[in-house]
Amino acid sequence: MLSKKLLRAKRVKNDEFYTRYEDVKAECDNYRSHFFNKIIYCNCDTADSAFVRYFRELKAKGLIRDVWFSGGLGGADFRSSESIERLKQADLIITNPPFSLFREFMDLLIKYDKTFLVIGNKNAVAYRNLFTQIKNNKIWFGVRRWTGGMSFVTSDNSIKDVPAIWFTNLEHSFHPAPLRLKKSFNHLEYEQYENADAININRTTDIPNDYCGVMGVPISFLEKYNSKQFEILGLDKDFTYDKGAGIVNGQRIYTRIFIRKSPCE
Repeated sequence: MLSKKLLRAKRVKNDEFYTRYEDVKAECDNYRSHFFNKIIYCNCDTADSAFVRYFRELKAKGLIRDVWFSGGLGGADFRSSESIERLKQADLIITNPPFSLFREFMDLLIKYDKTFLVIGNKNAVAYRNLFTQIKNNKIWFGVRRWTGGMSFVTSDNSIKDVPAIWFTNLEHSFHPAPLRLKKSFNHLEYEQYENADAININRTTDIPNDYCGVMGVPISFLEKYNSKQFEILGLDKDFTYDKGAGIVNGQRIYTRIFIRKSPCE
């Protein structure tokens, strides 16, 4: 039987997805004004990564002060003392951390109040610390849309599609417009949770325009979330009577975010 240490190492190795240069450039070009004269730390990258290549090009043009990367520390883990010291000194953290360690990675950024632009799995929005920051409008999503995820190069040089998105606390030009809500509420058309005082919504197009109660929506709602139109109340387990996933027709359903229209008249 494999030890826990070996199992973890195997999981992390299988989690090594390398970001393509074209994806780094397409997203990072939207934040050029934030990068000027800054020290960028790619703390999950080595010298040959797409991130380091992109920022070395900016440095050569005099557009950033410097780019640091973990390979400069002998490939140090982002949790090592050396890496954390550099993290505290850098102006921005920009990288693609291992998805299996994403919770630990984000906890570190939040702990040290860092400015960042990073890639993570869409499902990571349900991590408590990250979700709280999103709810409080302290973290949001990058310019690239959720639809279709992203393609990465794997350790064997094949291409793998992953449901990934960019997370950031850098301002950018894209802000979701208010949703055009076309449906009126009819209690016969909407299912009530059996373990929460809320209705279940499976698609954002089904959000009623005249309902002021609590609604459970898929995590994909966050791509279209406009803080002037809706209030995020919490995750499903914050509202269900049994502190678990919502139950509809006797079945537990995948993670829901509970919201309410704002303002609601």
